[in-house]
Amino acid sequence: MQTIGNWITGVLAAALGLLGLFVSSRAKDDYVYGIGLIVTVACALFVMSLLKRVFDQAEHS
Repeated sequence: MQTIGNWITGVLAAALGLLGLFVSSRAKDDYVYGIGLIVTVACALFVMSLLKRVFDQAEHS
């Protein structure tokens, strides 16, 4: 059941990262542009940490 939770969380984080890129591309000022990029990078790091966790669990099994 945790596998499904990881998939759902990963998809939501990826969608939020894409939304951050969209917001950043349409920004009119530097503040919104920076926030969009920060959200995108944070989501990418979060998805990478999910992948690491899955591979570490598979290694211990």
